Amino acid sequence: MKNFPIKHEGKTYWISRAVGVAGYIFTFDNGKLLVLANKRGKGTPDFQGYWNCPCGYLDYDETTREACVREIAEETNLTVNPNSLILDSIEDDPSANKQNVTFRYWDFNYHYRAFTIYAKGAEPDEVEDVEWIPVEELDNYQFAFNQEKTIKRIVRQHLLDYINKNNRDKFNV
Repeated sequence: MKNFPIKHEGKTYWISRAVGVAGYIFTFDNGKLLVLANKRGKGTPDFQGYWNCPCGYLDYDETTREACVREIAEETNLTVNPNSLILDSIEDDPSANKQNVTFRYWDFNYHYRAFTIYAKGAEPDEVEDVEWIPVEELDNYQFAFNQEKTIKRIVRQHLLDYINKNNRDKFNV
């Protein structure tokens, strides 16, 4: 299907693929590398009861980094600096979830573990639970959108190098 226009209240809007963002946020606590995840509530359109890293859609007048920061805060109450987010990848495969074009960002900060997270959710029943999940226990959780594979890849491709450069001896990974 090609992009197409619709008219609503005298304005023309073009319908096309949506732009999404996903935030993979990591911290370290008690010898374990942790990733921030939330359990999808009954108010989500799909994958209810599955876990995912905070994600959502780009709003008008915001950058993808700003959208990622907003989604993380809306779903988990964690505030992240948009300048600290590192672009991991862009998923633009038309066979991917709903043909979304998704910008995947990651960040690591020792201090994130000290912040209070909770199942906030911007939409009713969007988020059922929020946890810092030990990366070594990812296989014990059912993730939406194959995000467990993305988490593991980010750890292998990016985070281990970051750890090596920043006192790897503090980590047990």
